[in-house]
Amino acid sequence: MSYSPGNRVVESSNLNSTKRVGTSAFSESIRERRALKLPIMLCCSVSFGGFIFGWDVGTIGGITNMDSFNQHFGTIRNPFTGARRLPDTLIGLIVSIFNVSCAIGGLTLAKAGDYKGRKFGIYVALVVYCAGLVIALTNDTNWIQFLFGRIFAGLGVGSTAVLVPIYLSEISPLRIRGAMVGSYQLLITLGILTGNVTNYGCNQMFFNDLSNMAWQFPISLGFLWALIIAVGLTFTPESAPFLISRRNAITEAKESFAKMNAVSTSDYRTTDFIERSVRERYIRKKEAKNQDIFEWARGKPMLGVRLLIGISVMSFQQLSGINYFFYYGTTIFERTSMDPYAVTMILSSVNFIATFGGLYTVEAFGRRTCLLAGSIGMFCCMLIFASVGNFAMNSDAAYAVMITSTCVYLIFFATTLGPVTFALVSELFPMRTKATSMAVCTSFNWMFNFLISFLTPIIASRIGFLYGYFFAGCLLVSAIFAWVMVPETKNMTETDIDALYYTMNW
Repeated sequence: MSYSPGNRVVESSNLNSTKRVGTSAFSESIRERRALKLPIMLCCSVSFGGFIFGWDVGTIGGITNMDSFNQHFGTIRNPFTGARRLPDTLIGLIVSIFNVSCAIGGLTLAKAGDYKGRKFGIYVALVVYCAGLVIALTNDTNWIQFLFGRIFAGLGVGSTAVLVPIYLSEISPLRIRGAMVGSYQLLITLGILTGNVTNYGCNQMFFNDLSNMAWQFPISLGFLWALIIAVGLTFTPESAPFLISRRNAITEAKESFAKMNAVSTSDYRTTDFIERSVRERYIRKKEAKNQDIFEWARGKPMLGVRLLIGISVMSFQQLSGINYFFYYGTTIFERTSMDPYAVTMILSSVNFIATFGGLYTVEAFGRRTCLLAGSIGMFCCMLIFASVGNFAMNSDAAYAVMITSTCVYLIFFATTLGPVTFALVSELFPMRTKATSMAVCTSFNWMFNFLISFLTPIIASRIGFLYGYFFAGCLLVSAIFAWVMVPETKNMTETDIDALYYTMNW
């Protein structure tokens, strides 16, 4: 081949053209990322709904361990010191009843989001939550009233636990949907960390005078968190899929989609979304004539199987033993030479920081891979924790190994099972059954949370760290289940997931 000056000019021209195209594409990518700042900020404000759940997890275990709380509500009196305390069974009930009411709230109150809109449903949940705080705080040594306050607060939190992930999955830009839904888990971990730090500060500040402020102050801060969520919601549009599916409000849906995807209402992506959504709505209405009220359990394609997968994934998240550490961390590590409140702060800090990694892993590696890798990693850590606790206790080296294995366990959870569970389950179901299916799945999460939080103080007082082997066994089963049953839903639309199940042979 000859290389004449003319050829070199053409080659140079092509090279410059390629450079311009590359530079243009890079600039376009930068502009898109900048444009997504507002949608990301709005999604994060909605994710703050997870904070109030994390706040309860991070505070209630420490509160029930405070001397001032036990002196105020205690039913057992020490004849020698005069100090009062609550029995283990009652402490387990106070901690765990919250989860029962969360399950009920997810199945009942969350329905408001199906009929009146996702935002309306979340507002209702916040009002009920605040009513629960008022009941819990306005009592006079009556643990039963405090219990009822936790029941009402749980109804509100349970409803947000269903509606917020659904809302996030519907308003988030597709290319960052997993990360945005995963941010719900990030805010849960921030709530846990903030709650632990607040407990530590209150316990140190009011330790000597047994002031009720030690436990009342953390509870009363719940009003502030509810206000922050409510203010954030006012700037966030209603879900575009909901507007089309339930109201057929095309214009509003266009504006919502455009705002949350940082595009114009005339952009081809907006047009494609609207056309696809309207078409799917028409198909759903046509199919609805032949469907019964139990479609969420036995509808096509394979909604019953998808429901069982969602229930199992949600259940395994709790059976991993995560709240064994967060609810009763102060009690578990009382046997060590370290301040148990300080240890729980360390653990929740590790959990919070690691959750940022979870926002990356859930998109980079996919849902199924994260579930599988996380279950195996946490299984190994829990095995080490339980073995050292049972057979090599009473030495500084053993304490260090236990705390280290717990930290690694939390890193695995925060980067896998924590964020991926809600992302996967929110993607499994079609719009027509999503709220009901999510509510059923989440209720199992709450119920196992209840059983673990209620039984832990009773079982742990009898068998100690042997309890850890139970969670290790559950994690092993979780890994096998993820390998055999869980599909990959990363970057898949509702239509794609339906098509996936239509093509399956089982």
